[in-house]
Amino acid sequence: MKSRIIFILLVVILILIGFGMKLALSKRNNQQAQMEIITAKTAKSEIQAEGSVESEIQAKLTFQTSGKLVYLPFKEGDTVYKNQEIAGLDQYALQKDLAEALNNYRSTRDTFDQTQANNSTGVLQGSQQYTLETTNKVGLSGQGETNVINDMAKRILDENQANLDNSVIEVQLANYALQLSSLTSPINGVITHEDATTTGINITPSTTFTVQDPNHLIFKAQVLENDIDYVKLGQKAKIKMSSGRNILGTVKKIYPEKISLANGDKVYNVDIQSNQLAGKTKLGETGTVLIENNSGKNIVLIPTWTVLAKSYVWIYEKGKPVLKKVTTGKEHEGFTQIINGLKPGDKIIKNPKSIVINKYQML
Repeated sequence: MKSRIIFILLVVILILIGFGMKLALSKRNNQQAQMEIITAKTAKSEIQAEGSVESEIQAKLTFQTSGKLVYLPFKEGDTVYKNQEIAGLDQYALQKDLAEALNNYRSTRDTFDQTQANNSTGVLQGSQQYTLETTNKVGLSGQGETNVINDMAKRILDENQANLDNSVIEVQLANYALQLSSLTSPINGVITHEDATTTGINITPSTTFTVQDPNHLIFKAQVLENDIDYVKLGQKAKIKMSSGRNILGTVKKIYPEKISLANGDKVYNVDIQSNQLAGKTKLGETGTVLIENNSGKNIVLIPTWTVLAKSYVWIYEKGKPVLKKVTTGKEHEGFTQIINGLKPGDKIIKNPKSIVINKYQML
C-alpha cells in the first residue's frame, strides 16, 4: 500500500515537471514569435555590373539649329576622319541670307569709302558749311563756325564706321549659320550612333551623332548605387564579354553623377581599363564585370534601424536576446556596415522594441 502511494506521488511529480517544462517552452516560443529575427549578411565579395565597350575619346555631335537633313554619307560602323563632314542640312535659305549680307556690306563699304575720300579733300566740311549757312545760325550759341562744322563731319564719319561694322557682323552671322548647317567630326574614329538614319527629314538640336576613337577602349560599367561605396580606383575586375571572352582589368575612373536607367535603377558609371580590350573586343560589345569588393571580409550588413545609438545591436544568441556593442561603417540605402562586433550568420532581432520590457544579458 505504501509503495503504491509512493508510485502515485512520483507519477504526479513527473506530470507536474512535464507540464512546467511545456509551459516554459511555450513561453519561450511565444517570446521568439514576438521577435522578428533576420540573419546578418556579409558584404558581397565582388560587385557585379553590366556594361559595354566604349572609347575614352569620343564626340557627341548635334546641330545648333533645326532644318531638313539632306546629306548623310555614313552609317553606324563607318570610319570617319577629323574634319570630315558626316551630316548636312539644306543650305538654300542660308546661302541666300549670306549673299544678301554680302550685298549690304558692299553697298555700305562704298558709302564708307566715299565719305572718307570727301573728308580727305574737304568736300565733307564744305557740304556741312553750306548746310550751316542755309540755316539759322542763332543756334550756335557763340561757338566758332569751324568747330561746329568739324563736329558735324566727325559725327558723319562715326555713323559711317558704325554702319560698316554692322554690315561686317551681318556677314559673319550669316556665314556662321551656314557653317552650323554642316556637322564635321573633330576626331578620327568610328560612327557608333546616329539618331537620324535617312535624309529628307527635319531634325532638331536634340538629334545626336556619336563618333568614337577605337584605339582607346575602356569597359564602361553601370554600378548600382547600393554597391558604389564598395568600389575604388585600382580595384581588380573580371569582365565576361558577350562573345565569351574573359578579360582582366582595373577600375580607372568613377563618375560622380548618378544616372537613372530606363528600368528605374540608379547607377554610377565606372570605367574599367585593360590592355586586353584592344583586338579582343569591339565598340558597343556588352558584358558583365565582377569588381573586387574594397570592404574587407569581416564587414557585415544589417538594417540601419536595428542599430541603437549607432553602437549597439540586439542579437538572438543561445536562446535569448543579447545586446552587443558594435563598430559601424557607412550607411547606404537602409543598411549599415558593421566592421566589428558581429559575424556573418548572427541572428539580428529586427524589432528590438519587442524585448525592452524584459531583462536580458548585456555584453
